[in-house]
Amino acid sequence: MSNINSSEYIYVMASTLNQMVNYVPLKYYNFKFKKIYNITIQDSRYFTNNKWDKNLELVLCNEGCRNYTADNEEQNLIINQEDINNIDEIIEILEANFNNSKNIFWNITGGQRPIILAIQKFISENNREDDLICYLEGNNSKMIVFKNNEIIDESSYNLEDLKISTALQLMGFKINGKNSKEDKNYDINKKDFYLDFLDKYIELIKSDKREELLKNLMILNKNYPSEKPKNTYEERIKKYEKERKEAKEKIKKLLQLDKKYNNILEEELEAKKKDKSTKSFGYILEGLAGYKILDLAENKIADINFSEKINYLKQEDRVSEKEIDEFDIALLTKNGKFMIFECKSGSMKGDVAKSTKYSTYAVSGVYGLPILITPLLYKEIEALRKKTLPQEYQYLKDNLYKNIRQSINSAIRAGLEVWGLDEIEEKIKKYIDLG
Repeated sequence: MSNINSSEYIYVMASTLNQMVNYVPLKYYNFKFKKIYNITIQDSRYFTNNKWDKNLELVLCNEGCRNYTADNEEQNLIINQEDINNIDEIIEILEANFNNSKNIFWNITGGQRPIILAIQKFISENNREDDLICYLEGNNSKMIVFKNNEIIDESSYNLEDLKISTALQLMGFKINGKNSKEDKNYDINKKDFYLDFLDKYIELIKSDKREELLKNLMILNKNYPSEKPKNTYEERIKKYEKERKEAKEKIKKLLQLDKKYNNILEEELEAKKKDKSTKSFGYILEGLAGYKILDLAENKIADINFSEKINYLKQEDRVSEKEIDEFDIALLTKNGKFMIFECKSGSMKGDVAKSTKYSTYAVSGVYGLPILITPLLYKEIEALRKKTLPQEYQYLKDNLYKNIRQSINSAIRAGLEVWGLDEIEEKIKKYIDLG
């Protein structure tokens, strides 16, 4: 924990799309600063700083911090867009507001380069030896604080009680519908079941049983037959149920999971939505990935939810009350990194991939990470990336893999990372410090 007494300092931040970087130091110091100031921009054709500032105000107010208001002219130091590269102009604004103020805690993490340079020049030219400059280093969760060009503090800023709902609110979104409660929407009692399932799955996918396993899992992705035409509906339902029953029995036989998991396996193989579409393999893939991530990074995760639906926070921004996006797995680390995982056992259209990328960056800016997790393995995904499919992977041309190929191509075109089920551990270690 830092030995800095924040109550002796004025907090100055720079308005940014990723307001998480402004929120974290305030939260870390329990909002105990003398005053809060915000350097913000107006008249930009590209950004909506005032909207971002109002999002931060709402979150702070919800947490009992009411000493910042986005429309308060005294607290919000406005730079016109046309002056953003004029360092001397910015310094004049700083001098007008802070020449008579001592002990300022400058959070430069979200600031544009001209603002950062102006702050540094203002401190240097006015011999402000008691001021502090703060920068959040997201990769190692360090809050680096400088005084007189020397590091005086490098405390870890992992926060135990960060919430996905807070990350969403900071960017003007909310959890939609039934998932608006804070309760976890996954069953921790299923973790060991899914870890065992994943080990068996990867073992089978590497064996001569892979095609049989995938084929039967794909059968579980078929939707209920349409009720039209009525004269054949009953026959099609019988055929559909028969295929599912046979597929489930074959999957159970292939997996040979511990008998204590039989009830959970039956439940997961028959996962349903309200509209009777039964993308069971999709839910299973979500569980395989989600519980593995939870097991690996549980001590570094502040919040994680499955099947998270979101909509705009403000009524005037919504087209309808229906969600604008749904995240299969949403993860927020204790250092504020927001990760979104799409788990696709079947097809994913290009607009869905683009929506996932947009929503992730909208929620957490460049600190966000949108990822597609597939039922394939790392080497198979790498093979599909090649212009010509290597000989040993020609089986991936089979119609069985058509929808998976399409999902991977859509994700790559949209700029999402694509992970195989066998590389989750390596990738999570890369993006989250598990030490």
